[in-house]
Amino acid sequence: MDKDLFKTIDTIIRNERLYAQVNLMREDIMQRFGIGRHHLNDQLNAFADGMSFPQYINSIRMEIAYDLLTNHPEMTIRDVATEVGFTAPNLREQFKRCYGITPAEYRDTLVDSDDEE
Repeated sequence: MDKDLFKTIDTIIRNERLYAQVNLMREDIMQRFGIGRHHLNDQLNAFADGMSFPQYINSIRMEIAYDLLTNHPEMTIRDVATEVGFTAPNLREQFKRCYGITPAEYRDTLVDSDDEE
């Protein structure tokens, strides 16, 4: 396995904000890097904890959504969803699945913790 290839793929997905494309498909990545489906799957298995391509992209989206919700209170939840390639209802569902609470509930915990200081 070539960890450098995976790092390059991951860096480009993040830096070029490919994750924000609602219709991003594994074929886009395969074509961009000149690799086949099997090779991409092997990379994900080896270096992304065995996640499928959609799981991997969603994990990046969740990481960035969490950061945006935490550090950019001026952004609406709909804005955050759009920024990471989700609809607002899809962000709500994915965020709850990942973190156990909705984005709005998470934001409420931030406001509550600010009140305590």
